[in-house]
Amino acid sequence: MFDELGVQRAHVAAGYAAHAVALVSACPELVSSLSLVCPSRFDAEPLRALGPRVLYIHGDRGANATMVPQVVASLADARVVALHDYADALWSDALADRPVETVAALLAFLAEMSLDSSVVPVSLPQGEGDCEGIHFRVQGSGPPVVLLPLNLARSQWDQLVPVLAQRYCAITLSGAFLGFVPILEERMQGGYSAVVRALVDTANLQPGNTLLEVGCGSGATARWLARYTNGANPITAVDVNSYLLREAESLAMAEGLADRINFREDDAEALTLPDNSVDVSLSFTVMEEVDADRMLQEMVRVTKPGGRIGVVVRAADMQFWTNLALRPDLLAKIKSAPTAGAADHGCADASLYQRFRAAGLHDLKMGPQLATHKPEDGFEFQRNFTARILLGLVGGEAEECRALLARSIGDGTFLWADPYHCAVGTRD
Repeated sequence: MFDELGVQRAHVAAGYAAHAVALVSACPELVSSLSLVCPSRFDAEPLRALGPRVLYIHGDRGANATMVPQVVASLADARVVALHDYADALWSDALADRPVETVAALLAFLAEMSLDSSVVPVSLPQGEGDCEGIHFRVQGSGPPVVLLPLNLARSQWDQLVPVLAQRYCAITLSGAFLGFVPILEERMQGGYSAVVRALVDTANLQPGNTLLEVGCGSGATARWLARYTNGANPITAVDVNSYLLREAESLAMAEGLADRINFREDDAEALTLPDNSVDVSLSFTVMEEVDADRMLQEMVRVTKPGGRIGVVVRAADMQFWTNLALRPDLLAKIKSAPTAGAADHGCADASLYQRFRAAGLHDLKMGPQLATHKPEDGFEFQRNFTARILLGLVGGEAEECRALLARSIGDGTFLWADPYHCAVGTRD
């Protein structure tokens, strides 16, 4: 893409850090500086070569904030901006929530990093295009700033780009290969699809039943549902995140499923659907990010009497499983590493079951399930898990774990499993 646009060197910014780290590792000559906004777990070691040319913006609480000591230790020369009393998680939208602090920090850092002559200003055709499966949008002219996706932030770089484009050539990247989208997609290639199928089968979906998925993300589960039901059920898939919805619609069109799924923007805590309007309401790993009780109330409200409600959440109160032959002390350390967690009023534990009872649902079928994965399910999903377990290790311990991972992946024996809480109930 750099070659296609004629960009020799650029400032880079990201929230989903793995791809930025990969770019710095593989092509350091392309990266003049790197700005990270509320990144999730990643290997910071390859970024040490950038020295003070790294800006790290983070919240002071939340799941992502647990990474701060490790990152600051690895990137001792980086500029660090802490957002006071800000919950930093995969779904945080820091640029929209705290625009004054974040935009000011980014602009000041870029202005300082642009004082040398290493980044040549460019004037590119304005608009959008595609290169090798990556979608790009060019706005403004000047020193190029390449914006890789944030994590699950709903507004992505929308707060920054109009201001950035006044002084820089802002190149915003998206697509199925970048950011969190490949993780959501690859997850459905492994054992997670068995968890989804078990919930759908328990919900006893009948031909002609109208189906609602709340929080569809990139549309991976919605497309699975469309194939699984073979057109027998009208499917509406909603999400509050317009960025992910665009990817969902694009992927559904590419697979020839666009006519089977009605994608629409909507808020899980305040659905715009009428009362008693769908037969089955489902949601997969979304209740962690919202007010769980309010979301469940909305799912019940829009479901017809006698209809079914089914929910899957991550089980942060249970430990993952892996067959890596780690020493007991190392295994204990990686299992104590923080999970993605939940929002202040979210649900990522066994309280899901009490919530279903409190919502007045009956004929309850509830319990935990494991989703088993292997490297063949997807590189990005495996890389995310690897970063997760290495987060609890440092120095020689991390190297020992990396070597064991490499051997286990190489001989085809590596497996891991994530726990989920699942519940299905019927509305009166």
